[in-house]
Order: sequence, then C-alpha cells, then structure tokens
Amino acid sequence: MAGDSLTKQEKIAFLKDVVGASDFTMDYSPVLLEYLDDEDAEVRALAIGNLWDYPDPDLIDVLVDKAEHDPSADVRCKAIITLGRFIYEGEMADYDFDWGEMEEMMRADELPQEDFLRVKRFLIDLYRNPAKSLDERRYAVEALGFHTDDEVFSIIEEAYAHPNPKMKMSAIFAMGRSGNLRWTDTLLEELNNPQKELRMEAIRAAGEIGLDEAGKELWRLTYSDDRDVKLEAIWALGQTGWEGAFERLDELTIMGEDEEIREVAEDAMEEWSLFSGLMEDMFLEDEEEFMDEEFEEFEEFEESEDED
Repeated sequence: MAGDSLTKQEKIAFLKDVVGASDFTMDYSPVLLEYLDDEDAEVRALAIGNLWDYPDPDLIDVLVDKAEHDPSADVRCKAIITLGRFIYEGEMADYDFDWGEMEEMMRADELPQEDFLRVKRFLIDLYRNPAKSLDERRYAVEALGFHTDDEVFSIIEEAYAHPNPKMKMSAIFAMGRSGNLRWTDTLLEELNNPQKELRMEAIRAAGEIGLDEAGKELWRLTYSDDRDVKLEAIWALGQTGWEGAFERLDELTIMGEDEEIREVAEDAMEEWSLFSGLMEDMFLEDEEEFMDEEFEEFEEFEESEDED
C-alpha cells in the first residue's frame, strides 16, 4: 500500500494501523523502511520510531545515518531515541558468560557485542558534541539510560546538573530506565519539585525503578488536585509494590472520581500485586495446598492398599 499515491494523512493512518496490529508474528519492518525517505518529515519520524520493535543489527547503520543527516530535527531525534533499543538489548545480553559448546545456539538471538558497543559509542559521542542541539544531546542521554555502567552514570549525573530543565528531565527519565537504586535520594527530592514537568518525570522514574522508599510520597500525591500528577502517582504507586499502597489503590478502584481514575487504579493494583510479592505468595499457597491434597490422596491410596 505504500507509495507516492497516498496523501500524508493516509500514510500516517496506515503506519499507525500497522503498528497497532495485534499480530506480533508479522514482521512489518519492510513496510516501515519504505517510508524512511518519504518527503514528509512527520511520516519519516513515525516510521523510524516504530522500528523500535525490530532490533535488527542491520538497521543500526540506517538509524545512525538518519540521526546524523536527516534534514528534520524531529526525525534525527526519533532516530536517536530508537537507537536506545540496541542499548537495551546489549544490557540484557550476557556477553561475559561462557556457554561452552552451546555458545553459538545461545548467542543466536543476542545482539552482537560489537554492535552494542558501536551504538553506545555513537550516542556518547553525540551527547558530548557541543555542535549538536540540546534535544539531540538529551535524547542520547535517554537512549543510554538502559545501560548500567559508570561512564553512563556520569553522563546522567552531568545531565542532571545541566541548567536547562529539559536536559534535567531527560536525566531523570534515564534514572528510571536504569532501574538503579543509586538515584533514590535524587528521585525522592524531585518528587517535591515545584516544576510540574520535573515532578512528573520523577514520579514515573520512581515507579519504573520500583522505589519502595517513594511509597509514602506517591500515596500523598494520589490526593493531588492536579489530575496529571494524580494519575501518574496512582500508576507509580502500584509499581513500587509498597506495602502501604493496597488500601489506597483499593479505595480508588471503587471510589475514584471518574472511570479513568478507577481504571488506572485497577491497573495499578495489578502491578502492585505483582511487585509486592502477593502473586508469588498466592502461587506458593496454591502449590502448598495442591501438594497437601496430593499427599492426602496418596495416604488414602496407601490405606486402601493395606486393607486389600
């Protein structure tokens, strides 16, 4: 369906339909690649952003080229953001583990280390390049956020100290992505930042890390008069798994002011059940109950055998 015969709106609608398709067995990357050189920047940006779902090493050069040379700042930034998927894949890989004879099989679906390292180096060099725009540099920080290494931690700290609030927001975003508790004190402080954008980013990061220490403050923020803050705090509260969250989330699922708040609270309750260990406890209880029943049946069988 891709082609010059479609209008901009038709292309965008088509790309959104492709991305929203529920068939995850289909590879839509060839369709997305057709639009990377579209004359319209919005179409190019949408296609590039949706390549996030396809961490194919062959796409790295394409994304790097777009990040460096596309005439649209939005497209360049979207390519930088999408390169973050390869940082995530590299962080998830266990390059130091020796699989022995199973090495080739176990590495088959793993991002090659050399590809991970070249994406990492590209993003670090981009961040450190003063000729690049603030947005390009801050999105490089966000893309690097998945990686837990000292060089990246130093970049996040440097970005956090930047005088521009947008760079600081990206640093807080990267803290959340890292999932590292080293940022605990910083995030707890930012939960009370008078600047809404920074406070919202800290709420998200605290939830993403699963910061139990943020539970009380997030609980307080679920009473906020600011609807955006309230909704974000409800969701993050569930992600923390904090033991004091249940009563408040349960209350909101029933007494929430409107349907959206009740739905977010219900979803947050599911997250809380997962991260609080409740589901694991329920599984263990079910397993224990099952084993008790099996043992009782075995004893009854043994007794009947003895009687015979």
